Amino acid sequence: MSAWHPEYVTPSPRQARKHALAEELRGLVGDVLMLDVENADEEALAEAEVRIALLRKAFTEMPDIRDPGPHYTKVDSSLFERSPLSGLSNALAAPLTLEFDGTTTRGHATYPAHYEGPPGLVHGGYVISAFDDLLGVAQAASGIAGFTGTLSVRLHAGTPLNRRIDYEAGVGSHEGRKVIAWGKAWCDGLLLAEAEGIFIEPLDGHPGKAIRAQVDAAP
Repeated sequence: MSAWHPEYVTPSPRQARKHALAEELRGLVGDVLMLDVENADEEALAEAEVRIALLRKAFTEMPDIRDPGPHYTKVDSSLFERSPLSGLSNALAAPLTLEFDGTTTRGHATYPAHYEGPPGLVHGGYVISAFDDLLGVAQAASGIAGFTGTLSVRLHAGTPLNRRIDYEAGVGSHEGRKVIAWGKAWCDGLLLAEAEGIFIEPLDGHPGKAIRAQVDAAP
């Protein structure tokens, strides 16, 4: 079977603007997190509150993709647009950028302060979640797509904030509907963590795969 990977799509000028909005929101999340609210000037704080409320109001007057849903639009159906780990349009994502080199999936991400757990380090929950996204994409090299059955992560060292983290993943084996995938993470050559995941394809196939085929076939 051939590999079935999500695809990065060259953004249209409008989609690029959406990516830019998401990037501004990532910065805003950090600004709010680091605000010294007790020592903030009252007038400046009030102005910030009004501006953010007006920003939210501006979006209520624009169309959105809740109906029929983001999975049924050609661009926004992609994992690389919507994922909370790798989505370019998702302000929750760092984002984790992935690429495919034959049967190997490689990626990188830089995590700012709002991903902090222990001082100066990425929260362990995000470290593990990044592997779920990474291995979930890497399993596609097997030609099938499954849901996470189990995910085991061994943490060798803390994952630092504000430094590039490099990832590598691939398929160890697959049989029938089961795929075993592996992944590793480094920073400047130091192994930070490694993971193994078992993914199981549903009996009636992965719904994302069916949706993608439907979207691709749409005029």
